[in-house]
Amino acid sequence: MNIVQVKNTVIGEGRPKICVPIVGKTKTDILEEAKKITTLPVDVVEWRVDWFDDVFATKKVLETAKELQEVLKDIPVLLTFRTSKEGGEKEISVSDYAALNIAAAQSGYVDLIDVEAFTGDDIVKTIIDAAHEAGVKVIASNHDFFKTPEKEEIIRRLRMMQDFGADIPKMAVMPTCKQDVLT
Repeated sequence: MNIVQVKNTVIGEGRPKICVPIVGKTKTDILEEAKKITTLPVDVVEWRVDWFDDVFATKKVLETAKELQEVLKDIPVLLTFRTSKEGGEKEISVSDYAALNIAAAQSGYVDLIDVEAFTGDDIVKTIIDAAHEAGVKVIASNHDFFKTPEKEEIIRRLRMMQDFGADIPKMAVMPTCKQDVLT
């Protein structure tokens, strides 16, 4: 497993890390949630930008990200637009998804981005490359809310994420029996 350092947080060694989501709909809600989080023993904050009412106005996303970073200080910020096909709040075109993630990475206001691994190979690679050029780490993710794939399929997907250059591969699955939990 890779060791990934983001600000003062080292992921992949020591104790498991605590990641807390922010799902506010307005900038005020988001910043209020962030202020509360700073009082907790948190390692990473995930801003679920798909909940944000102004998510399709990139300028407002970046303004909010800047203020969020100012509130959270040394706590790393993970920006995630979870698409509705993977359990998120909104739909977004592939080109807008790529543009949003790249703009966020290049802004200097986020430390990590989450890229859905099955958005399209070329788009995923483009987003990951742009994030890395900006010094931003990438979590490649995949979600299956109906089942747990076979072990070989899970390994195939995680390796594909590594081949794309993701710093952290992530899968979320739905176990339906004890064997799924072991898998």
